Amino acid sequence: TPAPAGTAAAAGAASAEPVSAVAGPKPVRAQQPFTGAGFDACTAPAQRAMDGWRGASPFGAVGIYIGGRARACAQPRLTADWVRRQAGAGWHLMPLWVGPQPWNSTATGLPADPSRANREGSEAAEGAVRAARSLGLAEGTVLYDDLENYTDRTTWDPPVVAYLTAWTVRLHELGYRAGAYVAAGSGAKALNEHHDQAPDAMPDVLWVASWNGKASVADTDTGLPAGTHRWSGRRRAHQYRGDHEATYAGVTITIDRSWVDVDPALLRPLSGAFL
Repeated sequence: TPAPAGTAAAAGAASAEPVSAVAGPKPVRAQQPFTGAGFDACTAPAQRAMDGWRGASPFGAVGIYIGGRARACAQPRLTADWVRRQAGAGWHLMPLWVGPQPWNSTATGLPADPSRANREGSEAAEGAVRAARSLGLAEGTVLYDDLENYTDRTTWDPPVVAYLTAWTVRLHELGYRAGAYVAAGSGAKALNEHHDQAPDAMPDVLWVASWNGKASVADTDTGLPAGTHRWSGRRRAHQYRGDHEATYAGVTITIDRSWVDVDPALLRPLSGAFL
């Protein structure tokens, strides 16, 4: 879900506390292998809604916005207990961190200078790990950076790649896996075109936004080159429909729809010091 430019930086901002100092609740595994329909909502739904939708909707995965300075909505219900209950019910959770964005904004913008964007990618990873630990999301969880669409690729491709590769490297150092939510026509193209320059620093999972109505993670449906090996092997999700209302079990929520094909167990092993 796009976060509007100018959103207050205080919304979901990361604490300055060192990552290694953050102690959270008992970790839970909230990402079993999953292939099927998923949704995300700006605010974590009430428990009644989650319970009703678990039985009546086609969805088995849910995107949750855990923080970031460009996060658009408050999260009064998003707690470690909420995470534990959804994981126990069998939901595949997809945590999203809404960090700096490719637009010109003092509060929420990504620096156009790649070296500064690289530093912000590392800082975003540390903030996301703090949030994940506070919610009880276990090490090894895929954390997704939400980076919205942009049109000026000449300006933004270099800092976007610098930011997302730094995000990936730092998450790996901290014991988590990296995902990137990006638009098919901008961020996904930038990552694909720079893939071979730094393959080990590329996000583990690609979640592509392309609102074409196709519930598929095929190359052509996600805007990737036909026949590519990149992000193949259960490492993709596709947000194929944007904001709309959906009703199941008598509960209506405004959502985006995705098709998800992710198996964390098949991702490359993590290395580095888990702080």
